[in-house]
Amino acid sequence: MKRLIPLAFGAFVALTGIASASDAVDWVRDRLQSSADASCGIKRAAALSTLQRIDGLELPETGKALVVNIAAGVITAYEDGIPVIESRAVVGNPETPTPEMTTFATFVRANPTWTVPESILRRKDWRSKLDRDPEYFDAAGFDVVLDGYKISPYEAAGLSDRISRFVQRPGSQNALGLVKIGLHNANGIYLHDTNRPDAFLERIRSMSSGCVRVERVREIAAWVLGVSVSRMNNLIDSDDRTDRTPPLRVPVIIGYWTAWPDGSGHVRVYPDIYGKDEAASECGYAVGSGGKNHRDIDWEEREVR
Repeated sequence: MKRLIPLAFGAFVALTGIASASDAVDWVRDRLQSSADASCGIKRAAALSTLQRIDGLELPETGKALVVNIAAGVITAYEDGIPVIESRAVVGNPETPTPEMTTFATFVRANPTWTVPESILRRKDWRSKLDRDPEYFDAAGFDVVLDGYKISPYEAAGLSDRISRFVQRPGSQNALGLVKIGLHNANGIYLHDTNRPDAFLERIRSMSSGCVRVERVREIAAWVLGVSVSRMNNLIDSDDRTDRTPPLRVPVIIGYWTAWPDGSGHVRVYPDIYGKDEAASECGYAVGSGGKNHRDIDWEEREVR
């Protein structure tokens, strides 16, 4: 392991032709520092805060790694420091933020069920809704667990205070979509497909309950397992539900970087959706509760395929 920042490595190589990770580190820092030295503004605040957050970031120089930039709503797969897959992602909203972490992928599962977290059940008051509208849960493919037994929503209506779990069956309407990538963590955070792909078209993609939805999830899942995309598709089409362990450890870093140089060396600014850029207060911008009306600012969006 080495203290380096390979997230900009591909851009650095494309611009200079020099495949040196240590030089890429300096390249990123120089560009962020130039924005940090500028007069007060959103870009300066973002650059200062990002410089603080990347201090000490560690990634392997060889092998595979997944990196999620929460602020950008982007996940990138790196192999030997080179980006090989880039995808839009939907992250947690400010009320249920995606936590920053360094972890690893534990499994890939096709056709997952979704056991609704207790926090969602309480926040959305689903038990009361079950009593009022069991048809909603039946149509959405849910079973519920009562006294250890799985029963239909119709059978459970009127008994909501005894319901321990809501479980959504596999299929296209499942909230996790057709693929789940497990992560080692104590927060119940994982990567997954979605039944709402329209969310990937939003400029600011912070609308999940904390987990990370991935647009190109089939490609990334296949890459994590070291198999072809067609093999991944076959697993889905055959209704396979086996948890498959990656043959090699794949580190996963989920970070919050509101400024980052793109392939041309231009520092792009992403929304401070969680109000973490403390340096913004020095420049008269509000900190906390999602920052300064971040949806009203003309953020520098870049195209992600």
